[in-house]
Amino acid sequence: MKIGSLIKYHRTKKRITQAKLCDGICSITHLSKIESNNREGNSETIRLLLERLKVDIIELEKGEQNVRHLLEEFVSHLQYYELEKMPSAFEQLENFKDFIVFTDYMYLFELYKLRYFLSVNELKAAEKQYKWLQMQKQNFSQHERYLLSYFHSISLVKRGKYEEADHNLMEIIQKNINLGVFEGEVFYHSAVVKGHLEESNQAIIYGEKALEYFKEQINFRRILYTLLSLSMNYSRVKVYDKALETYGHLLRNAEIFNYDTLLPQVYHNIGDLHYTMGNFSIASAYFKKSQSKMPKDTENYLLCLFNIGQTEYQLENWETSKGNFELLKEEASKIRAHHYGMYATFYLTLLDNKRDKAMTYLEEKLLPYISTDGRCADAYKLFSNMLSDFYKAEGKFDKAVQFQI
Repeated sequence: MKIGSLIKYHRTKKRITQAKLCDGICSITHLSKIESNNREGNSETIRLLLERLKVDIIELEKGEQNVRHLLEEFVSHLQYYELEKMPSAFEQLENFKDFIVFTDYMYLFELYKLRYFLSVNELKAAEKQYKWLQMQKQNFSQHERYLLSYFHSISLVKRGKYEEADHNLMEIIQKNINLGVFEGEVFYHSAVVKGHLEESNQAIIYGEKALEYFKEQINFRRILYTLLSLSMNYSRVKVYDKALETYGHLLRNAEIFNYDTLLPQVYHNIGDLHYTMGNFSIASAYFKKSQSKMPKDTENYLLCLFNIGQTEYQLENWETSKGNFELLKEEASKIRAHHYGMYATFYLTLLDNKRDKAMTYLEEKLLPYISTDGRCADAYKLFSNMLSDFYKAEGKFDKAVQFQI
């Protein structure tokens, strides 16, 4: 505990001068050094100063024990991704925030606040917290600096800045930095990033490492999310049997634990795998299962609508496809997800038998709009190849090459 800062806090709060506080106990110079934490007073001096301030040392020690306990509990909720327990634990710690600044846990608490904001997707609060932490960075221990770098990497992932996140995460892994309870998470997020960067073999390696850590911790929720990442990357490298097997384990466990926050994504990704394999009827059924459980007013819900519309288009169920794209356009407008609105406009133009107009829209408006957004990388690849195929069919091979990915 930073006892000097605590003494100064209570002295100034009670508007007592240094001279009055230290009279008969120690010199003003000695008190100044204690208050600035440049010198530790002996236990008797500290006892007398606190007694004069009417601060109970036993209560202080209890307070520090409470903070340590609450912080350990909070970190455990972060580690095991217990979203339902995080807000209450955070609120309890916030009740001690005026006391925490006098303990050795001050910066750790502020760092864990950043991780909490990212866990519950309060991205504006996370950004504000990160800026404050950056200003305090010169006071951090080396461990705290690496925690900040790692938590910032998670923020970059959430904003679709995968290359920057990859750079930070690889530095942590290559330097063999021990981040304690977050060790497995580092490998998990590296797997996620490598997947987005289309480095699926690397993503599988890091995913399997993460799985080892989470199994040792008996961290069921993290295991499920890691299995999800691995399944996606097995699919991308076309190891379809392994992908289906892993999705099977994942689905059984998610249903057993009634993990409603994960089930929609699992259904959706199984649908995506079957779509890739050309099993469009099975894919459509899983996408519809996902839609039934997916929270509305989210981009994941829009992605689900898009994939249903696209799958029904492949099945030549034109009216069903059109209905989904009309709904997609409407829902995208509500949350101002303009790229999904543009996807819908493209397909609705196709379904209106205006192929040339649809391809012009694709080339001149849609592709330029999504070209710089990392979150739209898969869509950009899909639509570029569609445009390339269109120009091949038209015999415009020079044009086709420009868009082929």
